[in-house]
Amino acid sequence: MEEQKIAVGLMSGTSADGIDAVLVRTDGVSAPRVLADLELPFPDELHQRILALYEPGADEIDRMGDLHRALGERFAEAAVAVCQRGGLSLERVDVIGSHGQTIRHRPGRFTLQIGDPFLIAARTGVPTVADFRPADMARGGEGAPLVPLFHQVLFTRPEQRIAVVNLGGVANITALSGHPERPLIAGDIGPANSLLDLLATRLNQGVRAVDRNGATAAQGRVQAEPLAWLMSHPYLGRPFPKSTGREEFGAAFLESVLARYPALEGADGLATLAQFTVESVAEACGRLLSPGAQRLILCGGGARNRFLVERLERRLPMTRVSDAEDLGVDAGTLEAQAFAWFAVRTLKGLTSSLPGATGAAAPAVLGAIHPVTRPLLSNH
Repeated sequence: MEEQKIAVGLMSGTSADGIDAVLVRTDGVSAPRVLADLELPFPDELHQRILALYEPGADEIDRMGDLHRALGERFAEAAVAVCQRGGLSLERVDVIGSHGQTIRHRPGRFTLQIGDPFLIAARTGVPTVADFRPADMARGGEGAPLVPLFHQVLFTRPEQRIAVVNLGGVANITALSGHPERPLIAGDIGPANSLLDLLATRLNQGVRAVDRNGATAAQGRVQAEPLAWLMSHPYLGRPFPKSTGREEFGAAFLESVLARYPALEGADGLATLAQFTVESVAEACGRLLSPGAQRLILCGGGARNRFLVERLERRLPMTRVSDAEDLGVDAGTLEAQAFAWFAVRTLKGLTSSLPGATGAAAPAVLGAIHPVTRPLLSNH
């Protein structure tokens, strides 16, 4: 039996709404056992600072440096809090895996996640693994998505075509064919919550908002012409594996949509953007798991959006659509679990990236280990 370790996983996605933190026991090979979890939301001020760095602007290096430290403090706070919730002192924790906050992702060029891991290690007294993506990019990969290996461990079933779709700021897919001789294929599909949250905030006079459960979208009507234009976006036609982010589907993209179709600035816009996600997910399932997925497993924040889920069920009548929770996996913390699991694999020298997910020439041991001397916070 592989050696078990206690690990903390920290994740903040492209929606930049807060940190998911988990405390797990894992060998880095089989599925982990979750001991505790929590969500630490970002205050509006911190959220706005993150969003501002998604786009080039004045003094961005100084602003990034300050935010790098501020997020490091926040990630350390989340690690301490989840250990307290789990009833374990920090001395019992072997490693922290921190994904950090992505502020730039330029496939083929570079990727940048911030949230100072040296500071996390210093504040907690726990070795911290971070900077997971560059090792894959050094081997010719796009550095994303990385979670498909974890999906494979959790969800593969023999002889079943299963699509695992994470509906975060960006939607990504892991296509599990059910045949071990067929390599896994994965990639980012296109936008999910990022555009919906941006439009919901815009409709709320710029005050941070989300369309909870798709309630406003359900009052609108999907507009055929704008939807067809959205589905013609060149990114959707690129072959898998591929990755994208707010650089492609962020505030500037939403402005271009509304400039072309002003009538979408309302419930119709939310309905149409949600259907854009639905159609692009359906297209990816058909392309990667021909003739289609037998089962679609949803995770990420969008799995809680009833409007999105119902539209997916309607769009894919021959596919069983379910939440990761139905299989005993917490959909909201799945990615945080993955980075705790990856951190243990890094300590053991095990590879965690998959060429079929990122396009790299070879798998890589992911992340850099940031050691500690002594903690600067109480361990109780």
